Amino acid sequence: MIKGLRHVKAAALAALVALSALPAVAPAFAGDVKVGVLLPRTGRYAESGLSVLRGVEMVVKDVNAAGGIKSLGGAKIDLVVADNGSEAAKTSLEARRLMSEDKVAFILGPYSTPEAQAFMPVADRYQTGGLGLQTTIVPTTPYFSTISISAEGFGKGYADLVEWLRKQGAKIDTVAITYANNDYGQVVAKTAAAALAAQGVKVLDSIPVEPSVKDMTPIVLKVKNLAPDAVISVVYFQDGVLLHKARFNLGYDDPIWIGGSAGFSDDKLWTTLGPEVAEKTLTKSFGLAFYSEDGNLPGLKQALAQGKAAYPDKILDQSFMFGVQAARMLVRALENAASDDPVKVNAAFRALKFKAGAPEIVLPIIPGDMSYDADGMLAGTSPIFVQWKDGQKQIVYPEAVASAKAIVKGAK
Repeated sequence: MIKGLRHVKAAALAALVALSALPAVAPAFAGDVKVGVLLPRTGRYAESGLSVLRGVEMVVKDVNAAGGIKSLGGAKIDLVVADNGSEAAKTSLEARRLMSEDKVAFILGPYSTPEAQAFMPVADRYQTGGLGLQTTIVPTTPYFSTISISAEGFGKGYADLVEWLRKQGAKIDTVAITYANNDYGQVVAKTAAAALAAQGVKVLDSIPVEPSVKDMTPIVLKVKNLAPDAVISVVYFQDGVLLHKARFNLGYDDPIWIGGSAGFSDDKLWTTLGPEVAEKTLTKSFGLAFYSEDGNLPGLKQALAQGKAAYPDKILDQSFMFGVQAARMLVRALENAASDDPVKVNAAFRALKFKAGAPEIVLPIIPGDMSYDADGMLAGTSPIFVQWKDGQKQIVYPEAVASAKAIVKGAK
């Protein structure tokens, strides 16, 4: 009996040794990984939301075709897309549904700051991570991160540009500020005003613009009456279109206009305005941007080539690149987590680290290494400023990453 037992043990040991000699394989994983996408597909920000979605879908399609998430045995990413209608209240409802009913591992979105404010309490309750696209609010929960710049970072960026322009010879002693009347716009305007005052630049007035604005003519007239040397306009894409049309119609082009982000730098802006309006309003203006096609990043160049092949009839704007950036980061987080558990995926996302020039880095606002600070904001980001020429954007500031020389009114 003992002799027979020894034979059994020897056989078991031999089988174990044989198994250990086999190449390691990823653990089996039942089903696909559900990832939520919560964006405005209708409403005020629909155009931007749909562009983000195209970027996400392109990356996910490529990853799935290449074998899926390797650490999960080749599991495919299953996108569960929800429309928040560009509304904060609907954002909360759709986030709750994605987390409680669809059981997603992570959510790409929401898009804007007001949407993020509604999203974060839900993420905290269900312990499911989300990634803000162009949200500028500092996260108040460990279950929300962003790939944008903080509102304070925006405000400081505008003031830094003014300081640089003055060094180039531009006469800027007075500034007027117009801003979207929400948390994002208010913080940007307040931060910019404080930084400008520290430079000795007088802020004549800060003018709020309601989110429901249909005509920017009254705002432009208020600015004209102030007669500032420069104007900082914190606007979304739709508001920017209205602003530039009002400027053109009033023939008001005296001050140096500085604005952002999408309202001055979105890649659809030139064609949306038309060449006559765009030529008059954009070529000497400075647009705060997250992305420009002339950015010198390997990941950006690869994304452009892939995007042009996938969407030959679409403009690859900064919203599209935000979608690409978000999806590439999530793919790495899923690989690192080797799980679809929301808590583990979120932890892996917050722990992401990429070296400068890594293929995952797409946005030129990330000039060096990429990682997250403890508050869920990307470390080391800095805004870029562009000017337009013949329908194309060119990075003009900071000079270290510029591809063209800035046109500065009054420069020596």
